[in-house]
Amino acid sequence: MNDVLKVPLLLIGLIFAFNAVLGGFIQIIAGHLGDEYGFKRIILTFMSLYFVTLFSLFISAIAFPIPLLFVALFILNQAMGSMMMPSLNALLSLSSDAPLAGFSYFRVAANLGWAFGPATAGVVAYSLGYPYIYLLAALSTVVAFPLLLLLTDKKNESKTMERFSFRKVDKRLYLFGIAITFLFVVVSQFSVTLSIYANHFEGLGTAAIGLIYFVNGIAVAAFQIPIYRLVNKIGLWNGMIIGSIFYIIGYFSMAFDHTLYQFMFSMLVVTMGENAVTPTGNAMVSKIAAGRSVGTHMGVYNFFLSMGRGMGPSYGTFLLSYLNVPIEIWGLAVLPAGVAIFSFLTQKQKNSNEVPITTDG
Repeated sequence: MNDVLKVPLLLIGLIFAFNAVLGGFIQIIAGHLGDEYGFKRIILTFMSLYFVTLFSLFISAIAFPIPLLFVALFILNQAMGSMMMPSLNALLSLSSDAPLAGFSYFRVAANLGWAFGPATAGVVAYSLGYPYIYLLAALSTVVAFPLLLLLTDKKNESKTMERFSFRKVDKRLYLFGIAITFLFVVVSQFSVTLSIYANHFEGLGTAAIGLIYFVNGIAVAAFQIPIYRLVNKIGLWNGMIIGSIFYIIGYFSMAFDHTLYQFMFSMLVVTMGENAVTPTGNAMVSKIAAGRSVGTHMGVYNFFLSMGRGMGPSYGTFLLSYLNVPIEIWGLAVLPAGVAIFSFLTQKQKNSNEVPITTDG
């Protein structure tokens, strides 16, 4: 957006923030819709709309390069993607007797695509132009759609569908969600902040930045299962705490990075945190929901997650706009993860005195 459409850095962060907050609210609705009408139906509906918005972004970028139109379509596209996530997570949760294992294996498959996606996008942007990234993404959804038709739908344990109410969601999810919001302020430095910093501060090009994200995808595929086995032994709360520590180390180390290979190593450390946190967070929600209104619980969890993702880019671009010292930028960027760790430790202690949230066993 900054290089092609000349959108200011701080405005890019605010766009991502608004988009994530909007996505958070609609995911609560989407999760409840999945519980009521079936997870597979909701996934297929919003996957179709996701394709339409991606193709519209391509047409807008190549034929009508109007910043306001492109931003509006971008927000709509991200909203369509957000609407799928609670149903995808709920369907996976109900399809697996061991949620932590299920979410871990799912991430391996998903991140094989994530590994090649940014690298391919970097090559496409360099050789064909920025708009063709969206055409490539649209074509990818066409390939994925027939596979989604093969999904088998699952039902919640509750026999009757009740009207949505925040009071019916387990209170433990709200406490966990607040900590997740702080953590994902740091996690979301992955997108806007990292790419802008690597380009504007250290001079890395689009293709090189794509390779940094390539490391993330490959590292998930390579290390997700070993990390799952570790978390399954040490417990879900410890998995969240250790993952948060990896995030702090990985992002803060970027303050000292100047070359592509240094950024790749820092990304490897960040990915170890991601491997611990992402499937473990979903498994925690699955255990809390205990088969009842799983889509709604996933939607509420994704709301908190999206709030963190929404604040992260604006927080990161604010730091990039007003600070010039890398240690100050990344030191302040990882600070919210410390708050999250403190919350996880507190909740872990409280959980040990109440109904425990356990691993797959």
